[in-house]
Amino acid sequence: MGNSAESDLIKLLAALGEKQAKGQGVFIEEKKYGLIGGSVSHSLSKKLHGLIGGYAYSLIELRDGTRLGEVLHMAGFYGFNITNPYKEAVMEYLDELSEEADEIQAVNTVKVLPDGKLKGYNTDYLGLMKLFKAEVVNGKKVAILGTGGASLSAAYAMKKLGARDIVRISRGWELSPEDNSESACSSRRSRDICRYDDVCWRDAEIIINATPIGMFPDNGKSPLDAYDIKLADLGHAEIAVDLIYNPHRTKFMQDAEAEGIKTIGGLGMLIWQGIYARDIWEGREMEADYLLAASVMERLLREQLNLVTVGMPGSGKSSISRQVALAMKRKFVDIDREVSRDEECHITEIIERIGIDAFRDLESNKLREVCAGNYQVIATGGGSILREENREIIRENSVVIYIDRPTNLLATKNRPLSQSKGVHNLYKERAKLYRDIADIKINNRFKFGRKKHIADKSKTFNKKRSSNPKQSQYIRDIRRFARSVAKRYKLHIRDIVERDIYGVGR
Repeated sequence: MGNSAESDLIKLLAALGEKQAKGQGVFIEEKKYGLIGGSVSHSLSKKLHGLIGGYAYSLIELRDGTRLGEVLHMAGFYGFNITNPYKEAVMEYLDELSEEADEIQAVNTVKVLPDGKLKGYNTDYLGLMKLFKAEVVNGKKVAILGTGGASLSAAYAMKKLGARDIVRISRGWELSPEDNSESACSSRRSRDICRYDDVCWRDAEIIINATPIGMFPDNGKSPLDAYDIKLADLGHAEIAVDLIYNPHRTKFMQDAEAEGIKTIGGLGMLIWQGIYARDIWEGREMEADYLLAASVMERLLREQLNLVTVGMPGSGKSSISRQVALAMKRKFVDIDREVSRDEECHITEIIERIGIDAFRDLESNKLREVCAGNYQVIATGGGSILREENREIIRENSVVIYIDRPTNLLATKNRPLSQSKGVHNLYKERAKLYRDIADIKINNRFKFGRKKHIADKSKTFNKKRSSNPKQSQYIRDIRRFARSVAKRYKLHIRDIVERDIYGVGR
């Protein structure tokens, strides 16, 4: 049946092509969709829609908002996604709004109707709702950082899930910043808006970042930093959600994790809102396709997240990571080697020449440069985790694997700090930092290549293998270990998918 249908389709396309060639005016037009936003070059939407829709999809960077109406009417486009800063501004150019978009007063999906009119929808709120089971939100107080279009969608989603109290947090200048009296605060609160420095939102159990602060390439920031607010001050917080998906772990999320608060990133929401947008454009029944969403998220995460190894000097990070990169067909980067190449001398000589603090500066710069990339295996230096900024950089877009090796097996050759301080002392200083930064801990107690060999005269060995069986055994051992590391990475990504696609509480 399938082969017959496929054959009929091929015949139809061939016939149409023949008619077109004969000038009979029959054309097959590929539907096009796109994302309109102020800065979209780092968006995953093009890749996402390639996976879920298979149609043409363009990233349309629009710096001049006065041209928004013109762009919405570009020939050949059947629909658009809308992102920051146009989710509210786009409404004046639309002919119709869905019931939800009208209530939210923000649009992230536009469909070009058969008569050429434009209808606006909101699928952001549906995407956010998918991150939670209703009972997780029901009866809770929710604070939403930001007052733009994304925050309006978030507030609507939380209302639908049964939140008892929802407040949006504004930067404040439109809210009489000079007036911090109790009556002024009460007036603002009546509009469900607070300033960051108000106390009326700090007992929220769910905190959602709906601002673009912390998004790549301006990563490494949290919306709370400018107000000197620590997540430790928000003593009732149970869940922190960041609608940003690049980087995977924003500073806001990392700060929350450090306080033991459960975190959720924005990739799951992106995928779900994209699937619902596709269904609207193509007139499909809007059903939750969990298998599609999970497979897409796993693929996107594997392409986005680096595998980074941390651990003591001499623990085998570089050798193991190189084999992991080969097994996963990824680029391998050794931070120490990169710094050495830039400085044109060995790490030992660099430290002797400029001192350990200056070397750490070089190391931090190289980490920032390398970790901004994707789909890599990165081996870090043993002391790279000593600086807090480095730990944040490493964790942003990576699955971090701690290679733990007993101190009596740690190599010390060409490792000046291990020799001067002693590996036991170094381990005491750093072990907790390694554990805290890591997503996965793997013990390396193996002595690769030490397996005892028993001659087998019935087998024929090539010259290289027979002349150096120990080297051959070393390669086999370390490759086997590397495959186990790669497997742990993949399993960790599946755990993320399970959490973020099926939702907290599911």
